[in-house]
Amino acid sequence: MRGVFYLQSSYSMLKNIVRLKDLIDEAKKEAYDFIALSDELLHGMITFFDLMEYEKIKPVIGITLKVIEPFETGFLIYVKNEIGYQNLLELQMMKTNGNHFTIEDLIAREHGLIFVTDGNSVIDNNLFRENFLEADELINKYKKYFKDFYIGINYNHSESLKESVYKTASKHSVPVVLVNQTSYLNVDDKKAYEALSMLGNYDYKMGNSFIGKEHIDNEFKKYLKLEDGHMRLIKSVEFKLDFPKYDMPKFVAPNNVSEEKYLMSLARVGLKRRLELSNIKDDSKYIKRLEHELSVITKMKFSRYFLIVYDFVKYAKQNDILVGPGRGSAAGSLVSYCLGITDIDPVKYKLMFERFLNPERMSMPDIDIDFPDNKRDLVIDYVKEKYGINHICSISTYNTFAVNSSIRDIARVLNFPLDRVSAVINSYVSNTVDESDLEVMEILEIASKIKGLPRHTGTHPAGIILSDQDLTKSIPMQRGSFDFNQSQFDADTLERLGLTKIDFLGIKNLTIIDDILKIINKDKKIIDLNKLNLEDKKTYELLSKGDTTGVFQLESDGMRNVLRKLKPNNFEDIVAVLALYRPGPMENIDTFIERRAGLKFEYLHNDLEDILRDTYGIIVYQEQIMQIAVVFAGYNLFEADLLRVGVSKKDKVILENERAKFVRRSVENKYSKDVATKIYDYIVRFADYGFNRSHSVAYGLVAYQMAYLKANYYGIFMSVLLSHVIGNLNQTEKYISEVTKKGIKVYPPNLNYSKDKYVVYKDGILMPLLQIKGIGIKTYEKISEERGNGIINNFFEAKTKLSKILSENEFKQLIYANALDFTGLNKKTMILNSDFEDVFYSTYLQDYKITETDDYSYLENMDNERNAIGVNLRYNILEYYKNDFEKIGVTSIGEAIKHKKQTRVIGLIKSIREISTKNNEKMAFLSISDGFSELDLTVFPRDYQGLKVKFLKEVLIFEINPNEYRGELKFTLQNIHEMPKT
Repeated sequence: MRGVFYLQSSYSMLKNIVRLKDLIDEAKKEAYDFIALSDELLHGMITFFDLMEYEKIKPVIGITLKVIEPFETGFLIYVKNEIGYQNLLELQMMKTNGNHFTIEDLIAREHGLIFVTDGNSVIDNNLFRENFLEADELINKYKKYFKDFYIGINYNHSESLKESVYKTASKHSVPVVLVNQTSYLNVDDKKAYEALSMLGNYDYKMGNSFIGKEHIDNEFKKYLKLEDGHMRLIKSVEFKLDFPKYDMPKFVAPNNVSEEKYLMSLARVGLKRRLELSNIKDDSKYIKRLEHELSVITKMKFSRYFLIVYDFVKYAKQNDILVGPGRGSAAGSLVSYCLGITDIDPVKYKLMFERFLNPERMSMPDIDIDFPDNKRDLVIDYVKEKYGINHICSISTYNTFAVNSSIRDIARVLNFPLDRVSAVINSYVSNTVDESDLEVMEILEIASKIKGLPRHTGTHPAGIILSDQDLTKSIPMQRGSFDFNQSQFDADTLERLGLTKIDFLGIKNLTIIDDILKIINKDKKIIDLNKLNLEDKKTYELLSKGDTTGVFQLESDGMRNVLRKLKPNNFEDIVAVLALYRPGPMENIDTFIERRAGLKFEYLHNDLEDILRDTYGIIVYQEQIMQIAVVFAGYNLFEADLLRVGVSKKDKVILENERAKFVRRSVENKYSKDVATKIYDYIVRFADYGFNRSHSVAYGLVAYQMAYLKANYYGIFMSVLLSHVIGNLNQTEKYISEVTKKGIKVYPPNLNYSKDKYVVYKDGILMPLLQIKGIGIKTYEKISEERGNGIINNFFEAKTKLSKILSENEFKQLIYANALDFTGLNKKTMILNSDFEDVFYSTYLQDYKITETDDYSYLENMDNERNAIGVNLRYNILEYYKNDFEKIGVTSIGEAIKHKKQTRVIGLIKSIREISTKNNEKMAFLSISDGFSELDLTVFPRDYQGLKVKFLKEVLIFEINPNEYRGELKFTLQNIHEMPKT
């Protein structure tokens, strides 16, 4: 039985560079009869068994484990049978929880497991030190503790120690096996392994290279009982990896009604309610479609799935948790709409159920649900409590080494100068590496060997697994982001095992919508999103101006430019622009806008007109491809969906097979072969461009809702938006800039009235105390509690009360932030009297007076204010220099953007990002602000060379030049000047 124990793979993350397939290929080449995988955990188990079945080599699965008490020692623990697998799952879960194992932990779970000393055990150490009695005593204990106990002979130990281990084991009639902690394949890989281990702060001295048949056979000859030990162990392994048949947890319907009947009842009642609310009288089309969908769902045995989703969505809606109107192809299901899972009428918006579920394309339904990101976990908790903690788990993702990160990491552990790393990466990407630079070549060689290896696991951002089975009995688990288990497998592996993933997505924009609605509804102006007027004039005016800062899906500069050109005036325009604004389809945007504006065009065939009329002869949606197949080739919608999937894969064989079928069916449907060929080529051409219309409608609705709220409740919208970016100074300044441009005042913090969020205040918006540097939520809560005792009237009272809560530095930040301006004192006077030591004795001095002085200069106050709250509200550049613009020869950033001319503007540098070009020349990207507007500037190498980018905190003059780049207005920087001293 040729082979060794303690083989590991790259799934022992940061400890091993051997990919599983490479390990198995090498073992096969060296005529191994078995492979005993002994990784740290079981992440690679499925892949391992799949590869082993393909290669027809016997698999043995196990893990490594250290026992801390009473002696520190290591074991390789292998699965013998199904009971052993259950016990191993429990042990490895304990390991992920950071358990410090005692020998009793192993004894309690030894049934069905094989225990092998790892070659560096306490037995080896005692024999090395010639403590033979201690070694004998330990062996006798382990023989007693473990029914299947083996001693590992470490291939890398000295011959004398190996001989000692072998003789001692034989004396006690304990079988022996050959162990070799395999961490890399060849000697050439050693440096890469050592570098990887250093990244993980692991001891690389423990790892060794793979050993081949010649070396194993030599060991067998020297230690005759080795092969017998291998034979005995391998023959005892009966375990075959087999998983139960998984299903969703059973849904208990009222009165023990079957799941199918209950779903039908709910859907039919839901349809009646939806039609009544929408005042739809002709229900024939809806009833026919609902019954069709229900028959497909029942036939595919998905009733339980729909009921489970319905149940937790109902829980959310009944517990004041906003639910998104839909996402993905699920919005095309009338059953989902009737159950309240989605809020998109698929009949009204011509959405296709077959795009969502297709009996001829067997896969689980994929209903992803959006919740506010601050309430999503409440819904997940409900599901966990309802179905049980062992019937739910989150999903692992694998973060792997990418090219850039590999080079950076290896350069760091090899002490390569960090200032050269970017140049090395650029030279690698551009294929201009100096091969004579041996240091660089070594870094690139090692980086190439770790590229793609798993670095660590993460948690799938939304996916949750639900099962009727106790998942801890079959799936290896670890700790994750939730208070329940996380599978060590990724989503694709779990799906292959028959487990079902449901995505619970936390969407920040839904949180924003929810917060806005709660503020509006406080004033009894109840807004029902499902009854929102989709023809609101103010909303379309806002969209046509591209005034979409903070609006879901419509906020980017490029999208805003498209909106200004398109000037949307109905909901279908929003749906179309979301589908078009993607790489590829973007090239059709101008054509779409021109045709919409009246440019004449012809359809490829007259029968396309009904399908493509709303998109002006352009295939925009995947569903249009399906409709074309129905009309021309007589496909049913299920067949049309398969065509859509097939052509999108761009596989030549599939394309040709589909072509033959489409043309034949079209000819049978009375179209000429030439027409059929042209239509098919047309479909193939747009296959990559077509977007899921269901998703576009669903997200178009969220975008419209946000645009509506911004257009009709601007102050509330912006106050909520600002509250969600507290701590992000760039976004805060951007949003405040927009608000002030509209003539709405943003008030600086006020100790008496500011909250923990931005709020509508007087004729503007009041900044929260949390915006002030050093003031966190706990500090705010203490201030708020103190404030509850009554309004603070003067500086001394403020200082007295806040001295119990704040440090002196935090108190000074309040002063600089204008939060104490109500006291009537200037900033410098307040700072001069900010010492908290005054508080004690001044209480007893009736004649105590505040020492007053002249204030700081305007620019000093401006600088202090910016440092305290990140922006300038009371003191700003434009206000200070407004009378000197003509003298200095400058204008505001806002005016420069408006007039698109070469000019000079004043402002502060917010950030600088320097990069190297392909020619290894330095250039930079600057972001500047004048307190009201921001501008991003590109500095090309020719201008950057002589440019002294310093004075980061000073007001500067920038010479800028407008340029058109990919249809967008950009500005380049030619030069920077200091402000005149006068």
